[in-house]
Amino acid sequence: MKARSILFTLFILIVTVLPAFAQKDCADIFKAELEDISGVNAVVRNDGGFLAILKEGSKKQAVSVASKINKLRKKNVGACDFSGVAVAVMDSNFDQIKNVSSASMSKNELTKLLYDYVYKLSPVQVDENLKGYEKLSELAPQNNYYKTRKQHYSKRAELVKTRAEYIARCLKEFPKNKNIVDLKIKRDFYLFVVAGDTPLKTAKDFMSAIAQEAPKPEKKMCVIAYSEDLSSRQASCPSDYQDILKTNEEELLMRHVQSLPGFKIQQNINGYKALKKLAPHSTLYTKKLVAYESKQQGLERFMNLYISSGEKLISKSSNRGATLYATINNNALDGKSASANRKLFKLITDYYAASGYAYKKCVLKNTAGETLGTISCANSRCTFKQ
Repeated sequence: MKARSILFTLFILIVTVLPAFAQKDCADIFKAELEDISGVNAVVRNDGGFLAILKEGSKKQAVSVASKINKLRKKNVGACDFSGVAVAVMDSNFDQIKNVSSASMSKNELTKLLYDYVYKLSPVQVDENLKGYEKLSELAPQNNYYKTRKQHYSKRAELVKTRAEYIARCLKEFPKNKNIVDLKIKRDFYLFVVAGDTPLKTAKDFMSAIAQEAPKPEKKMCVIAYSEDLSSRQASCPSDYQDILKTNEEELLMRHVQSLPGFKIQQNINGYKALKKLAPHSTLYTKKLVAYESKQQGLERFMNLYISSGEKLISKSSNRGATLYATINNNALDGKSASANRKLFKLITDYYAASGYAYKKCVLKNTAGETLGTISCANSRCTFKQ
């Protein structure tokens, strides 16, 4: 009897619980089906029903998606009947699409669903948060929390707009300033590379001049100014930025150094030395610094080759961009046969490759300015062409 009683109790529990599981499974299936509809960006679900947020605000797309949802609601999947499911649809501007035939959904239920979606947005999604709280304030005008969040994101949106306009103006105008070598910006952090003895003053004067054309953002700004060779640094940053100053400064300085052409060896050396001051244990900066110092040493050895007379092989040199121009001493060429000169050019090419070829191309000239040939390098190999 006792065993029969236990079995009967279990049967009652199973019969009671199964519909709940079936209902939950059907809701999951319907949510997945909604998410698969092209044009649907997100689906929110609670006990009141479903809210589908579209990817766009176009009327054409809204009509298309609404039609697909209506078809879905007429579709049966297994034991699931979707005909009585309440579905609300909003476009990307949170305007409700009315032509979706659905079970009744109250304004209160719709508000809860929309809040569930907006609450999970990232704070950096300023425009979407603002639109969301604007709609929530419209649906529930008596709710002070929605009003407060709307005001908060309204201010954030204005800050984002002002900041973007100010930054754009700075980036447009700094190349016209002969004293500013480079400018890198990340939100409220400004890193200047400046020629002259007063880098911080030059940077601040520039920013003040820009403020006459585009209003400065209300949020405080951190200004970091390096000398042209990156050997000295000055900064003016609010105290509450100190915890994130080093990380942001390193990122901006790295962006400056990475923008330098590879043939500007000394500038790259200066850059990686400055980066190592910020991150002494960085293996990347150490490797880069060693590589550029090796190129510099190799170039110096190449430029200081001597011929048997004791004179330098290369009497003078210059560069234009990534091309080195090297003038070969006449005494290394005069009286030599064509084959002897070809051997000389091959030796020069091999040595240039071994030295690390600081420049991708090296044009050899005689003292009359005539081109003898060009050394071209790639993938650790160099070739000579007359």
